[in-house]
Amino acid sequence: MITMSVARIAETLQRDFRTAASQLRETGTRFKTASQGNYLEAAGLLDRWAASVTDVRPDLLVIYHELMADAADRDRHAELLRQLAFKGAVKTASEYVCAYIADRTGGG
Repeated sequence: MITMSVARIAETLQRDFRTAASQLRETGTRFKTASQGNYLEAAGLLDRWAASVTDVRPDLLVIYHELMADAADRDRHAELLRQLAFKGAVKTASEYVCAYIADRTGGG
């Protein structure tokens, strides 16, 4: 039962990464300047995060999910996701989940 729940959390996180990557790609293609490259690089990073979701420890996925309680948490997730994708400092889904947990618990 918990495995199924963790699998669903992972699927949702993976979908979030892919959706954000797609949105950044769409936005980036509208630019004809150097900004276009920034958007496309961030989208590529989000694709790599999506591919690495299966490597996130189950306990971290559960904590991440528990911190995603309301609309404000989901809004912060979307904001942090884009910020970290543009900075490029976070390289994997595990690192993103840890960053989100730290952000939401004041440990960052």
